[in-house]
Amino acid sequence: MNNRAKSVVNGILLIVLAACLIMWKLNVFNLPVAFAEVSVIGIIIAAIMVVTIIQNAVELNWGGIFVPLAIIAIIFDKPLGIEAITPWIVLIAAFLITIAFEMIFPHRKHGKHFKKGQWASGKFSEQSTEDENASYIMHSTKFGSSTKYVRSQQLAQADLSSQFGELSVFFDQAKVPTGKVTINVSASFGEMDLYIPKNWNVHNKVTAAFGDCEDRCSQFCEVTEDQIECVIDGNVSFGELKLIRI
Repeated sequence: MNNRAKSVVNGILLIVLAACLIMWKLNVFNLPVAFAEVSVIGIIIAAIMVVTIIQNAVELNWGGIFVPLAIIAIIFDKPLGIEAITPWIVLIAAFLITIAFEMIFPHRKHGKHFKKGQWASGKFSEQSTEDENASYIMHSTKFGSSTKYVRSQQLAQADLSSQFGELSVFFDQAKVPTGKVTINVSASFGEMDLYIPKNWNVHNKVTAAFGDCEDRCSQFCEVTEDQIECVIDGNVSFGELKLIRI
């Protein structure tokens, strides 16, 4: 789902939420008696969690699915009769299930496009490079730290993933003969640092759900004749992404 579609879906869901809250307070409909003890703030937070789950379910970002589910369970623990396991048991279980799903069903949002690409998977700690003639490169790190030096002379697209780990990627040695490059990122419970050349004009389209995207690129761009258009897309769930000029 592209960013425009995400915005439309999220906007519709928020409108529905607003309408439901208004009708509820006007007594157009009433919540079940079991939910009477749940505060308005709790219901609003739960509704936002539902929006987050739907958005992350489309992208198969497990951290953005199970942790919001845990938060919903904590909000409605009394009606659900699960007070004995909230909040910590539910949260720990959500984290463990997230880790399990990341292992069993690894995130491969764009993998089908990478027939000519190079794949490197990080275990604990890794540094790697790819074929200099590769148009597409992919790199993933889980439960460790990894550094990637992109030396492709025909770079067109890169897929980068950091899950429960740290990933640093340097693009200063890469060449983009077409004048445009797309970088797809996925950071779940991890940290990712992208080092972008000064003459790349960055368009940041990253979605952050319970995460942070620190963009240091938009303010510093050297306008040159060989300026590269760089689109950075993807999502950050319970993690951090830093875009840094180099």
